[in-house]
Amino acid sequence: MDKSLEKLSEKLATYISNLKELNKERVNKKITGRFPNKKELKENNEVHINIIIEQGEKLLNLSQNSTLFGLEFHHYDKAVLMKQFISDLEQFATMKNIHLGGGFILLLGQSKIPEHAFFHLAASSLLPNTYKTIEQNAGKVFDTYSIPFKIRVAIENKIKSIIGFKSLAIIKNNGDKINSNEFPFAGVINELISTNCLELPCSLKDVKNIYQWGCEFCHTGEKEPVWLSMKALEIIALLFIYEHQKKNEINVIELWGHEEDIINKLIEYKGVVNPLFYFKDEWSVQKLQDHLNKDGIQKKICKMRGIKEIKFNLSETELSEVSGYFCGRTKKSY
Repeated sequence: MDKSLEKLSEKLATYISNLKELNKERVNKKITGRFPNKKELKENNEVHINIIIEQGEKLLNLSQNSTLFGLEFHHYDKAVLMKQFISDLEQFATMKNIHLGGGFILLLGQSKIPEHAFFHLAASSLLPNTYKTIEQNAGKVFDTYSIPFKIRVAIENKIKSIIGFKSLAIIKNNGDKINSNEFPFAGVINELISTNCLELPCSLKDVKNIYQWGCEFCHTGEKEPVWLSMKALEIIALLFIYEHQKKNEINVIELWGHEEDIINKLIEYKGVVNPLFYFKDEWSVQKLQDHLNKDGIQKKICKMRGIKEIKFNLSETELSEVSGYFCGRTKKSY
């Protein structure tokens, strides 16, 4: 271990040890292992402290052969992640008036990207040479700040592909008909939890909480601490990492049973031949569509003004296939 990493490790280990000692009677052990909801994150410091301790200890115990978020990480990333973790922890402790010990110094830092910075971030992507002479500090932190947003988009598109979401047919009170690609995530995820129709490698309640947490950045531009990003990525990695996807890969013919003329159906089929399939035995894309289109469910899911009727259009052709990125260092797909 090089000296800089050794110093970082000693510092973080001291902070974690002191947090455990300071909060040994108040920390709720039951919260560790799942992702908290928005209310818990805003009102309960112990929820954060549980995750800080959990993720901090995992970070300290990383070795060259360890995996992180389902990836065989490069050992240089340990120091990068540890610096960010310590910085966020010191800022959190400063705001919450928590003494970490170990030479802890109060730290106040940027916690929000302002609106004008977002404008320039957008423009700079199209005018890279123009912005070579325009200082914009927000660009340095945007990739880190926007992690929750990226996770949110990944989750929404993953759930859409898991259930085969194609479109939403809307009839307004004035008779106008609209075919929309808008996905009512909150209502759908609640029904997926209620029906228990999917066999997923992670909890849908966790997925819901992570999604709602990820929405905050879209509305506020505020920074989220790195331990929450680590916790979220750890949980949802099972839905995205290549080897875990492969476990749910099937041949689409398995969904058609003993139908006649199956060869011609396969020729005309417009979806992927080997989709990912997470439905439990008694469920299917069609059965979920029928459930979501029940009158009572429709009203509960889409609380939109001026709408007379909605219909979900789900299809096996919208199921996604296994995808991954190849790593030249490990010679594996992720």
